[in-house]
Amino acid sequence: MNDKEKKQEKAKWEATRFELWILFLHVLAVSVLGLSLFPMIFLLVGVWKILAGHALWLKVLAFSFSISFGYFIFGTTLILLCVFTKNLFGFKIAPGLYTIHSKEALHWMGYNSMILLANSAFLDVLRLSPFQTLFYRSMGAKVGNGVNINTGGLADLSMLEIGDNVLIGGGVALICHASERGFLRLAPTKIGNNVSIGLSSVIMPDCEIGDGVSIAPCSFVPKGSKIPARGIWGGNPVKDLRAERREARESAAAGKSQE
Repeated sequence: MNDKEKKQEKAKWEATRFELWILFLHVLAVSVLGLSLFPMIFLLVGVWKILAGHALWLKVLAFSFSISFGYFIFGTTLILLCVFTKNLFGFKIAPGLYTIHSKEALHWMGYNSMILLANSAFLDVLRLSPFQTLFYRSMGAKVGNGVNINTGGLADLSMLEIGDNVLIGGGVALICHASERGFLRLAPTKIGNNVSIGLSSVIMPDCEIGDGVSIAPCSFVPKGSKIPARGIWGGNPVKDLRAERREARESAAAGKSQE
């Protein structure tokens, strides 16, 4: 077998492994959800049995409150199981450039599948809650004090560093990965203290946002951006809005002086 045939065989095996991994992650997600639902369902069945001889309205009322309480039991169990599963299977991510079928990329998929599962099934309806911050820290994110996160759009948590008193608006996507011509690039992102990131903004990997910066809503911060402290930035891609306004004023003043 020549080198070309070896490469073809290797590529075929990696593609097959990739498909099997996707199937495995689906089975894993179903298993985690099933185990998380168990204490909630157990509670509901128990309440219904206890109230078997009571009036229907009382059973329905108690059952309704049990569902509400049970949802928090489900959510708490879910985030604990997601963290446990991540540690059990060794889902870790590290900065670098990887092929999409590499082991590193597969581990990245497994790691983020647990984040997606917890966010979509529980945390997305409990934004700004201690549950969210606790889960992010348990998954490896460095989150400071007084942080308010009003989005479920955070990924690659172990490569995120968020300072104190940071406000992240609704719909913000804060990620540490990018797809580049069939490769997966992973790079950390750091958010300084007292930063605000406006509604629906996108922060790409390998970015650094300095202390006291304000990012306007619907802004796009490209990969590798380094934003200095205490500025107001916005646009697609982001630019220094204060400098832009200052230049506009200077241009207007220069135009008037020439008249």
